[in-house]
Amino acid sequence: MPPVNSKHEWPYPEVKRFPGGLERFSYRTYNWFENRLWPIRPIPFLAATTAVTALQVRSLGLEHIKEDAQKLLKPLAISIGSVYTSIFILRHILKYFYFSYKGYLFENPKKPSIRTMIWGVLRKVLLTIAPPQLSSCDRLLPNLPLPALQDTVDRYVDSMKHLMSEEDYDQLLEMSRKFVSNEGRSIQRYAWFLHKFTDNYVTSLWEQYIYMAGRYPLLINSSVAQCTMYGESDLIQAYQVARLIYIETIANLALDRQKYMAIGEGLMSTRHYRNIYNGCRIPGKQYDSFQWNKPAKHVILVHDCTWYKVDICDSNGQLYTVDQLAKIVAEVMGRDDKSKGYLRNIASLTTDRRTEWCSNRQKFFLENKHNQKLLQQIETAQFVMSVDGDLNWGVETTEQLSKYMKDMLAGSGSNRWVDKTMNYAVDASGRAGATGEHSPCDGAELDHLCENVLNVDKQVLVSPSTEEQLEIIKMTFTEKNSLRLAQKLDFQEVDGMETEVNRCFEQHHKASDDLHMHSIAFTDFGKGRVKKCGISPDGFLQMAIQLANYYDQGKFVLTYEPGSVRFYANSRTETLRPVTDYSCKFVQAMLSDESTQKERRDLLKKACEAHVENCKEVMTGKGVDRHLFVLCVLAKGLGYSSPFLEEYANQKWLLSTSNIPNMTNSVDEDISEDNIMLGASFGAVAQDGYGICYRFAGNRAIMVHITSYHSSPATDSDRFGQHLREAIHTLADLFDDEPSNNNVSKNV
Repeated sequence: MPPVNSKHEWPYPEVKRFPGGLERFSYRTYNWFENRLWPIRPIPFLAATTAVTALQVRSLGLEHIKEDAQKLLKPLAISIGSVYTSIFILRHILKYFYFSYKGYLFENPKKPSIRTMIWGVLRKVLLTIAPPQLSSCDRLLPNLPLPALQDTVDRYVDSMKHLMSEEDYDQLLEMSRKFVSNEGRSIQRYAWFLHKFTDNYVTSLWEQYIYMAGRYPLLINSSVAQCTMYGESDLIQAYQVARLIYIETIANLALDRQKYMAIGEGLMSTRHYRNIYNGCRIPGKQYDSFQWNKPAKHVILVHDCTWYKVDICDSNGQLYTVDQLAKIVAEVMGRDDKSKGYLRNIASLTTDRRTEWCSNRQKFFLENKHNQKLLQQIETAQFVMSVDGDLNWGVETTEQLSKYMKDMLAGSGSNRWVDKTMNYAVDASGRAGATGEHSPCDGAELDHLCENVLNVDKQVLVSPSTEEQLEIIKMTFTEKNSLRLAQKLDFQEVDGMETEVNRCFEQHHKASDDLHMHSIAFTDFGKGRVKKCGISPDGFLQMAIQLANYYDQGKFVLTYEPGSVRFYANSRTETLRPVTDYSCKFVQAMLSDESTQKERRDLLKKACEAHVENCKEVMTGKGVDRHLFVLCVLAKGLGYSSPFLEEYANQKWLLSTSNIPNMTNSVDEDISEDNIMLGASFGAVAQDGYGICYRFAGNRAIMVHITSYHSSPATDSDRFGQHLREAIHTLADLFDDEPSNNNVSKNV
């Protein structure tokens, strides 16, 4: 095992061996019972069942049991039934009175109600006697509530009044009235049935029609980029690649064992964590599908546009150490067996539109036995790891940082197998990032993964010196014969493949060239200064975005921010609409010469308070957009014609934003700039809109990544970035003359 820093611990158990079939069956069977019995563990359940059975056998007489063993079955059945019935009742009490309670979100934490205090005591008791594993509580989470039709329509209509002309708004009001009075009631009844007979009336439809039905290329349009720390890497490329492979192998096995730390201590859904590793999105003619695979003993390595299968353990299942993996990676990097010609860009086929990729996958892979075998190795691998060239990465200029983030989002067209959930990339400087496929999981799960990787990589494991790393990667003759070296995936040429590969490669480069990325490493201050102003950091930045957008576009636009609904079973996200009465009044005040600093400051506070309240409403299942989305799907499937729903479905999210939360607090970003995490990015949803992904890097920085498209005359990421910088300072400066903030400097 690699040397470990004694001050930090692994966030999940570090294992030495890849589990065999019997071992995996054992712990998965145990977890199957665990997830259906919690807060009672399987062993106590078995002990209680045995004890109750023994009491009944004793009353019957041991001699009678010896004479007829079948007489044991009845007391055994009674014991199992009675013990499980007690647990069943306990679990339902917890589901409807503990997991369903959300009142604490709306209370002053300093003055909680009696019910909240009782809930808090029960929580401490449960965490003490039966700390949950990753998915122990998933089956106890309440179903996502179905809002009343009138409430949803009213909320939606109210959210649109600042985004359209008075005439258009009046038409929307009239359409909404007719909808509620006519077809809306019938469609809502079908939604009610769907809600009653599923644990989540949104998720299956959302995954099918928002993700799997999309025919567009995934890179830029759907995938997300996750990136490394701000500071320089202390690892050479081969060693960093090996360490990431090792860390993520351990994480993969921890997830399979259900030993990954549960966020929210069991109060949040973890249903989609299992999709992060091993899985693969499979293209279809009309709809894609997701293929989940058991943990694999290999990863896929890409070096110099050549693809390799790398085993992560020996023939006895012993996991390779970081040092052993580093030797294997370095050996690959030193080979002269690189692919030639158009086969170097074979992965560009996965960047195509989904229907076309489905056809090419069938023709070039499934109908060719050799290529089919190689495809299977890629699609069942834990993940893909790309060993990239020198990206001239740096933070000295916005241009360098933007270039790096763009590469993480779009790739080169030949170094990402787009269908895989995770494609890691390490450039020549040793810095690492990843491209995540969005359909099987959400940003929160990917953020959790990323933070754990950085925690282990930067804090838990000790880094050898550069000289030691250079010695480690050297492979002796004995090691060359004992280690399982990487196997090149030598794809066979198929008629028509060259034309399609070249077309996809050129097509992706056109899309990549059109992507306009502007990355901001704002290091003047972070959330510390914002909190001292007494406002929500997320609300602060959302209001800064609203102000910057008004500078940029001269109007309010439909704005998307994902909100968490993971308190509910099998949930993904809901839409938080940041444009409110208060946000618009605040922006207007900022643009008015007649407004005083105090008036602007007070309006900013009210806008942030309204934003926080909206967030809580969304968290408790009172969002608008997923309900309306389900109604749209049902209306189309049932043949209803609805002008109101058509109006809703045709809306453009000209501002698509996302806040990257701190999931684990395991990396202290206030220690130094080297500990700051860059965050994530995604492509703008609308062709003439912006995509803005941001995160607060502790108290010292705000990281923002802005995307738009060069082909749109309405947008310019560089221009918006400048407006946003000014807006962030302008909002913070509002508190300079507030008495309680006179001692707060601009640089915290």
